[in-house]
Amino acid sequence: MNWRIGTRLWSGLLVLVVLFLATGLLVVQQYPGLPTPPAMTTWSLPAFRYTRDLASMFTLGALVVGAFLIPGSSRRVLNWAWGWATIWFLTLAALLIFTISDVEAISIFDALNPNTWWQFLASSYVGRVFAFQFLAVGIAWVFLALLQRMPAFVTKVAGTCCVVIACGAPAFLGHGGFTGEHVSMTISLAIHIAAVSLWVGGLAVVVALLLMDATIAPALLPRFSLMALWCVIVLAETGLLNASLRESSITAFVSTLYGSFILLKATLLGWLIYFGWIQRTKALPTLKTSGQSRALVIRFAGTEFLLMATAIAISITMSRLGFETPATNFSTFTPLAILTLALLIPALIDTALKHRTQPATPRTARLANLLRNYPEIPSMLMLVMVVETAGLEIPVSLFGANAGTLISSLLLLVAGWLWFISINGPRRLTGIILVMIGFPIALILSEALSDASTSWQLMVLTVIAAECVFGALIFTGSKATAAKNEPTPLESSHV
Repeated sequence: MNWRIGTRLWSGLLVLVVLFLATGLLVVQQYPGLPTPPAMTTWSLPAFRYTRDLASMFTLGALVVGAFLIPGSSRRVLNWAWGWATIWFLTLAALLIFTISDVEAISIFDALNPNTWWQFLASSYVGRVFAFQFLAVGIAWVFLALLQRMPAFVTKVAGTCCVVIACGAPAFLGHGGFTGEHVSMTISLAIHIAAVSLWVGGLAVVVALLLMDATIAPALLPRFSLMALWCVIVLAETGLLNASLRESSITAFVSTLYGSFILLKATLLGWLIYFGWIQRTKALPTLKTSGQSRALVIRFAGTEFLLMATAIAISITMSRLGFETPATNFSTFTPLAILTLALLIPALIDTALKHRTQPATPRTARLANLLRNYPEIPSMLMLVMVVETAGLEIPVSLFGANAGTLISSLLLLVAGWLWFISINGPRRLTGIILVMIGFPIALILSEALSDASTSWQLMVLTVIAAECVFGALIFTGSKATAAKNEPTPLESSHV
């Protein structure tokens, strides 16, 4: 089994710990007269769930790539799938024990009692979902073992169906399964999880194969690119459906922590789509003619893994956090929503527009040059919009909650986009430093002006994330400047 599959995806464990600390989910709630789960259970559950998710993704990815995408199939890759299915089953068993400890507020040793976990599997709804997962993974494990000796098409299809069903089974834990209004939510979430598993796991296996054998790239990458495109389409559609079912108003996406995480996940998906588009349009057409294309695919995939790891960690945090109802002042923006609207989404828009094929009009070019020559103006505009959006809320008071929230969000997006345009010029560093210093101050001022209260942990997380963005902008700018100023071979020969 290849342990190097998706190495960077394990960085999501660190993101998961940070998110749980910032949201207070690692604090064991104690109520007088009621038993509480051990602290070890509260701390270990997220890590085991993350491991379970990655193991299921690697299993599905290795199975599909090895059975269908590689010409003639690959027993080596199918062996990877079998090994990760074994880890999946063992992690699921550990997750069951810690879930029993969490649900029934008992120690790990009490949960290991056969009578305890057997009764839990047989008598509770959560236990029956776990039993179904065990059954699906066990059957898939048998099919994967058979594929080592009999790689028939029927065996491949049957094994893939079992793995897909097992990947989507955790969706039934969230909303009571097939009951009433939760039917659409549960089914769409199961499809969503299956599409994510195939995309993430498939990419991890493809990169592992490319690192071992570069000659397979021309045959493998176009097939995986097409499969990934369909996964993204299904992922976006089911994600949009789930978001509409969970949050019934525009304000919920910016005023609640759960809604802000949905907004952040959608932004990460946008970045992943951008990197996938770059690979599909830049690297794939030159695979047979350029040896650098494979390195470009692997380099972009490393960045995608970090984004995917963050998205998986956010999903686990959301499942533990649960739904939230908007606060009394339900138009108040959370710090994460401000970060996403002011920096992350405008950065995506600016980066994508840099690759447009149509030249800018003279009027647009003049405006861009003005912004680049005077970055102080868009910098102060963005900081003022942060204070207005999260603190003053003037559009909300004028146009109502939903319309005012939408207007404020759009104004913040535009201000952030103008700022990103301004830092693409000769005075780039000035604009970045101004906002780097002013953004934390604007957030603190907004918190003082707003009626809602935000935990200091979440505020610190938002500030650190924003400063990381500013630091990355400075680093990439200095790197680009150094590359531009580097002498050409002809110039070097005259020195």
